[in-house]
Amino acid sequence: MRSERGSVLLFGIGLIVVCLLALAVVADVSAVFLQRRALTALADGAALAGAQAIDVDVYYAQGATVGTALSPANVHAAVRSYLDRSGATQAFPGFGIDRIDSGSQVVDVAVQAPARLTFFPEVAGPIRVVGRARLDYRGSG
Repeated sequence: MRSERGSVLLFGIGLIVVCLLALAVVADVSAVFLQRRALTALADGAALAGAQAIDVDVYYAQGATVGTALSPANVHAAVRSYLDRSGATQAFPGFGIDRIDSGSQVVDVAVQAPARLTFFPEVAGPIRVVGRARLDYRGSG
């Protein structure tokens, strides 16, 4: 009959390894969650900046009516300016703009950045988010 001496030690070492792996996974998942939240806030802010880029000539000619629309050139300039001022490229190395879509009243800004993981960087992929803002009109009175 074999001695069972040392079996608790092996079990303890195995348990410690499993706990450390679980801790590493939780830390990396939390990091991705926080990075995604920050990217979402950035995309939402950029979309809001783009939604404020109305066609000024039409606005001055007709006032704030349904005829007032977003200018695609102004939307692109406003979104890029917002992202430059926000320091997105410094905060997220590898940051990129996937697309800027603007209709007459809606702006979509899709951005992406590589996930920065501490424990398992080889499995990290890009984080992609879309921010949306809408130009809305409020009647007087």
